[in-house]
Amino acid sequence: MIFKELLQDFKITGLADDSRRVQEGYLFFCFPVKESLSFAKMALDQGARAIVAETEAPLEMKSKWIQVKNVKEARLEAAILFYGNPFEQLKVHAITGTNGKTTSTFLMEAMLNAAGRKTALIGTICNKIGNEIIPSFLTTPGLLDLFAFARHALEAGCTDLVMEASSHALDQGRVAGISFKTALFSNLTQDHLDYHLTMDLYFEAKKTLFTKYLSKEGHAVINVDDAYGKILFDSLDGNKMAVSRMKSKEAMIYPEGNVAQSERGMTLLVPAISNQPFETHLCGDFNVDNVLLVLGFAKALQLPEMAIRKALENVRVHGRFELVYNQNKKHVVVDYAHTPDALQRVLQTARRLCQGKLAVVFGCGGDRDKTKRPLMGSIATKNADVVWVTSDNPRTEKPEDIIQDILKGISKKEDLYVIENRAEAIQKACVSMNENDWLVIAGKGHENYQIIGQTKHHFDDSEEVQKAML
Repeated sequence: MIFKELLQDFKITGLADDSRRVQEGYLFFCFPVKESLSFAKMALDQGARAIVAETEAPLEMKSKWIQVKNVKEARLEAAILFYGNPFEQLKVHAITGTNGKTTSTFLMEAMLNAAGRKTALIGTICNKIGNEIIPSFLTTPGLLDLFAFARHALEAGCTDLVMEASSHALDQGRVAGISFKTALFSNLTQDHLDYHLTMDLYFEAKKTLFTKYLSKEGHAVINVDDAYGKILFDSLDGNKMAVSRMKSKEAMIYPEGNVAQSERGMTLLVPAISNQPFETHLCGDFNVDNVLLVLGFAKALQLPEMAIRKALENVRVHGRFELVYNQNKKHVVVDYAHTPDALQRVLQTARRLCQGKLAVVFGCGGDRDKTKRPLMGSIATKNADVVWVTSDNPRTEKPEDIIQDILKGISKKEDLYVIENRAEAIQKACVSMNENDWLVIAGKGHENYQIIGQTKHHFDDSEEVQKAML
């Protein structure tokens, strides 16, 4: 009740849980961390109307201090009151998993749009409200940003919101207050163990999308080819749909016969949707998984077949197995693959298309899971003929230390090149190509920056390829 009174009587102008974003008249939610008092003071200095915290008020702040038992619960209550709970009116659809989230959300958005529904999108590459592009800083924004975004989307006439749900966001309760209409699970492979510590804890975070946030009438669409997906599917009751590359008793969505693939895309027949094959520019086994998962989504929502076809035929995703150079019988692909599983899948796809030598340029990000570095080195060695190890968002780590971690997984010495400067590595890898060769540049995909220290510098893999191929 206190928040309702504050909003009415004190004319709260906004909500914030980051003191740097507080403006005049805001309500600031102060979480119990070491720097709490400093953050509270900063918020008041910037014009906060009041501080919401679990601790007792310091004497000098007593008149502007609201003590609560749980700041997270208080923040959610205030967000619902302030933004009018837009999630009650929007149909919200989410996908979680290690790989495939971005491509899947773009397909989901395109299918809904083709069916005549206006959508908003939240994801890794960007956020969108209709055709309005909004920069994305987190795969899944914070709770207050989500509520503000949803209110904006609703006011713009959106009926549906499609989003990526990261394990961090699920674990931290950033999606609290949302009752999802559909929830999709792509796969679970090693990533973010610097945060979750174990794969089981990583899985438990992902699982909450289905056990805690999916509405009772909602639909779960799950890739049961993935081991964790199978565990998840078997553990759930209610509306659930299994998706698989193989025909089985439990799988509703599966391809009939072989999926035809080339560098131009794929063709697949899915009996549960149509007796005519679907075509898409997307290619690779990982995209077979993505397409099947989204076909399950379309089936759950009973979207028209023509809308499904239109979306599949038109969607292209920047930085996801993107063929950025295809001339003189040379092929260069840029992909966001930055996990062991993703790198292996991308290289295996390129290998099937490649008639010459396959090369890869890659590195690993700094200040992130170190255990995957030698694994990615080993995968690159086993799946590519030529390996170029370089830098990739070193952040506050020394690039040479990250590279040494990668090299621990590489046993071969021939056709192995270590060039710390990413631009130079790309340039030399491109110049060394011969006819029928393929080059995969992995790790950054759509990103147009390098994070060195705590500073972002403009850098785009695709641009570097074009420079090298002039």
